[in-house]
Formats: sequence, C-alpha cells, structure tokens
Amino acid sequence: MSSAARIPTTPDVDSLLKPSDHVGPAHLRTVAPAETAATHLASADEKFSVGTWRAEPYAEYIEAYPGDEYTRIIEGRVTLTQDDGTTWTFGPGDAFTIAAGWRGEYRVDEPLLKQFAYCIP
Repeated sequence: MSSAARIPTTPDVDSLLKPSDHVGPAHLRTVAPAETAATHLASADEKFSVGTWRAEPYAEYIEAYPGDEYTRIIEGRVTLTQDDGTTWTFGPGDAFTIAAGWRGEYRVDEPLLKQFAYCIP
C-alpha cells in the first residue's frame, strides 16, 4: 500500500524529532552539537532517506561526504568551505546539494533546522 504524507516544518516538526547522532566525534572542530532528527521516508535498504534535522552551532571537517544530499534550510545558517577555499553560506529558504566525496568544513553558524533527501551510493 502506498501513501502520501505532509512533511511538517516548524513548530509542528518538533514533536517528531528525536535525539540523533549524525555528527561523528572524529572530525569535530568544536564541541558536539545537540542534534535531533526525524526520518519521514526511507527505502527498504535504508540507502535513501528523507528527513528533518535540527542542530545547534558546531563545526566539523569532513574527509569524504558519504552520500549525495539535497538540503533545504528552514531556520538558521550553515557555511560550507571546501578544500579549495570556496565558501558558501546558506540561510532560510536556500537549497543546496553536497555530492558524495565532498571534502571540507561543515559549520552550523546559527541553530539549524533543515529538510534533506540523502542517498548512499
């Protein structure tokens, strides 16, 4: 059976968010953030998912992003600085992608709420 579902935004999504640990400690440049997440849709093999993620400010260096991600910022601000020095800052309403293998700093500048679609190749 298939179905359709609305993906809520703030404040409705907060009741769905549960503690999460997407940010690994190995490459943190700051203290680990408080983070919560909800998965709204996932493939049977869990290689594709759509969800919402909330995190407090932090920074980490990513050696190789493990999957392909599409993100839309609902609240807050995030800055991506790739190894060649190219920097992008995204805020509410902005959308961006990160390709598998991307290297650089992922920094949450302000408390962040994002919706994402993520695929592990």
